[in-house]
Amino acid sequence: MCSETDQVVAVPGAVAAGTTYRIGRVRLPGAREVADLPMAASLGASKHVMSRTQLAVWLSFPSRHYTPWTRNHGYILLCVAALAHLVVALLIAMGQDPEWGEVLLAPFCLTGLFWGFGLLFVLGSYGARKRDTVEAPAREKALTVWERLCYCARDNVAFEPGVGVSFHPSETREYIFGFRHNR
Repeated sequence: MCSETDQVVAVPGAVAAGTTYRIGRVRLPGAREVADLPMAASLGASKHVMSRTQLAVWLSFPSRHYTPWTRNHGYILLCVAALAHLVVALLIAMGQDPEWGEVLLAPFCLTGLFWGFGLLFVLGSYGARKRDTVEAPAREKALTVWERLCYCARDNVAFEPGVGVSFHPSETREYIFGFRHNR
C-alpha cells in the first residue's frame, strides 16, 4: 500500500488540512452529523469564502446537494399565500355588495402563483425526506468507512488499514459506498 508510513495521515485530517477559510468563522459539524466540512452554499457566500485543494475535494465525505433549511420554503410560501389570500378576500368583502364566491375565489388571481409553487416545494421536500430515510443506513456505513481511511502523500493513494486495497483519492466516494475496485 504505502511504501513508507511517515507520510500517512487520516483522511479526515487530510481534508481539514486542505481546506481554508478566508473570512469569518465556521461552526464545524458535531460528532455524528455529516462529517463533510460545510460547503460555500451552506455558509453563505457573502459572509464566508471557503477554498479547498483538489485532494480535499476528492477525499471529502460527500455532502447532500441541498441545504436542509430549503425544505421549509414550500411551507413559507403557503403561509405567505394564505396571508395574502386573507387580506385580498377581506378587501373584496368590504366592497360594495360582494358575493361569497367572488370573495373566496377572486384572490386566487393574485395568490395562485404562491399557492402553486408552495405546493410544488412541499411535494418536492416530501420526496427528499423519503430519499433521506432510505439512504440513511448507507450513509452511516459509508461514514464509518470514511473515518477509518488513511492517505499516503508519498504514493498518492488512500487505503483502509487492514483491508489491503489501495485506490486513487478520486475514487474515494466509490470505495466508501461499497463499490470497491480491486487493483
